[in-house]
Amino acid sequence: MGAAIGGHLLAAGVPLAAYDPVVAAVEPLVQAGATACRRPAEVARNADLMLVVVVDDAQVRSVVPELVEAAEAGSVVAICASVRPDTCEELQALGASCGVHVVDAALVRGERGAEEGALVLFCGGDEQVVDALRRACAPFTEAVVHVGHVGAGQVAKTANNILLWACIRADVEAQRLGRALGVEPARLRAALELGSGANRPLAEWGNHRLRWPHKDLEVALAVAAEAGVEMPLVEELPRLMRELTVDDLRELL
Repeated sequence: MGAAIGGHLLAAGVPLAAYDPVVAAVEPLVQAGATACRRPAEVARNADLMLVVVVDDAQVRSVVPELVEAAEAGSVVAICASVRPDTCEELQALGASCGVHVVDAALVRGERGAEEGALVLFCGGDEQVVDALRRACAPFTEAVVHVGHVGAGQVAKTANNILLWACIRADVEAQRLGRALGVEPARLRAALELGSGANRPLAEWGNHRLRWPHKDLEVALAVAAEAGVEMPLVEELPRLMRELTVDDLRELL
């Protein structure tokens, strides 16, 4: 996703500095005009906006302190990974101690959204900082939504993820039932898209890559437990999603 985002920025003429621990991952961006960096701190010394596009809380915690310590006061660090809200809050406090703005800017629509330049960012943090982020990220976004305080973007992303994986699992079961009763999935989807059960995953059937359901649901269940919120349907989703593969989805095309 970082490579796709970087490609859109370069195509729009935006100067770009990039780092990845796997050097080969940065090479296509370097060939397109990006500056290769050897450490996150080097990115911070070359940029006033840093996008952290990694996998999880551990990776975010490993990179953001280094960025904050090397960045100039007034710079912005945007956490684009799907992580816990309190991780963002903790790192925002660290950034504030150095005069650096840390916001969460959770990516929605996944790899396809990144490739198509149509990502949505759910953001938490100072509204003026998010406004600046909106302008800077225009080359690869369809929308940048200010949800609220730091961490609120992650709350919205977690809710989005719950609905995404729940819809995919429900869509599979509904289409399997329809096929067993003699209605082909493609015809059934065309009908359902006009009904009250319509949902985005169903409309985009065949494009889902099932990359991160277990990580996403683990975060959702952890923060729900801490908040004292019962989520019996979501508790079943990790098991149900483990049973699905991309081939299962394609078989219903």
